[in-house]
Amino acid sequence: METYPSESAANAAADALRLTINNQMQSKSLQRTTINILWEHYCREELPLKEFSTQDAYYQYAKNWILPRWGDLPLAAVKTVEAERWLRGTKIADGTKAKIKAVMSALFSHAVRWDLCSHNPISSGIPVGAGGRRGPSTGVRISAKRRKSPLVLTPEQVKLGLAVLEFRDQLLVFLDGALGVRRGELGALRWRDCDFEGLGFSVQHSYYWKRGGHLKDTKTEASAKPLPMHPALKDALLEWKSMSLFTGEEHYVFPSQRFKGLKPLDLAAVLKRKIQPVFLKLSVRGVGWHTFRHSVGTMLAEMGEHQLTIRDYLRHANLHVTNKYLQATPNSKRMAQDKLVDAILPAGRWSGNKKNLVQ
Repeated sequence: METYPSESAANAAADALRLTINNQMQSKSLQRTTINILWEHYCREELPLKEFSTQDAYYQYAKNWILPRWGDLPLAAVKTVEAERWLRGTKIADGTKAKIKAVMSALFSHAVRWDLCSHNPISSGIPVGAGGRRGPSTGVRISAKRRKSPLVLTPEQVKLGLAVLEFRDQLLVFLDGALGVRRGELGALRWRDCDFEGLGFSVQHSYYWKRGGHLKDTKTEASAKPLPMHPALKDALLEWKSMSLFTGEEHYVFPSQRFKGLKPLDLAAVLKRKIQPVFLKLSVRGVGWHTFRHSVGTMLAEMGEHQLTIRDYLRHANLHVTNKYLQATPNSKRMAQDKLVDAILPAGRWSGNKKNLVQ
């Protein structure tokens, strides 16, 4: 009952198992394959190969959006334009729509691979072997463009926050504000990853708190590159280590007291209970762990650092991703405008002459 809460779910699972056992099906049997059956088949054959975080995300998108709308329909009934209209009509963020589209596309790619249907109506809308143009432009068109730019903190705002926070939370913000690491990487940091003699950090892992907690490898090869350790970071970490009860090589730098240092602190809870209230008092709403990562990228750009330096510091695989993290602050735009005006107005100021712009 826990695995299959209803008769329809159990039937879908049984049909999915039959698809796996006998993949040489007749056309009529294929026509009876529904999205529910396809989802069960995908969960059995392909979803377990993905990271736990990806599995959980796919499950939520399928359970909350895809299956309620499309679950009982046969694969052939899912049409490109209809799926696009449905997504456009949902009152959710564009980024969420794009992720739902990606999950639907993954399901149909799985179906094509297993010969359950001839084409993917989400990504191309064109049957395999039919010729013609392929790609996103002929499939479901959904923009993943953000409606507003992500929050970026100024150095002054970070300083004000640090001045109010307690030592542990102060150190968490200091580390994230100086390194720009992802939340999972910050949680996964162990004492063995801190090279106090060579002044460096080895960021090799990320922590996933759900399903009892799991330590996993970082997202990409670029993510595993080392980061430098400023002497101020070294001093702060050594002070924290002298106060900690868990200082073994395998212990986490920010440990869970409950799990004796063998699991990290719940950083989502720390953010909600400790860090967000402090920044809210400073009139800064919506601070998240990724806020510091975006802020690091923008601060480095403001300081004139080269894009390649910023890419490698944030440990991105390519510059395209890095560019999404960079924003021009109001002050930098004003300074840029000052340079432009000085360049086009010889005197650097308005002449006051209605007949002549410059004199």
